[in-house]
Amino acid sequence: MKDLTRIDDIVQEIPETESFFYGIGATFGKIIFSYRMKRNLTQKQLAARAGIGIKTIHRAEGGSDNLGVQTYEKIFRALDIQPRDYAQLFREAFEHDAKPNKRELERQR
Repeated sequence: MKDLTRIDDIVQEIPETESFFYGIGATFGKIIFSYRMKRNLTQKQLAARAGIGIKTIHRAEGGSDNLGVQTYEKIFRALDIQPRDYAQLFREAFEHDAKPNKRELERQR
């Protein structure tokens, strides 16, 4: 039985709440992971391109809120994401979070 007083269990049960509970780090993590996959890079390769440690990439993709703006900028640059594209990335990430998922659609039936 899930303990819905724990944030991790709530997010597992209702994935669209992830950004709400984990903040902007979760959104950055989704963007970083998605772009890394599109560019066929391993975490190790991305870390090398960004000039940071692989553990930092792992934390960034995991949604850590403890990373600085400069770290995210290094990662975004390594993924060829330009500052002018940030607004569109956030818009897409938030639109994706706002779309009902399969579980939600089944509950509505």
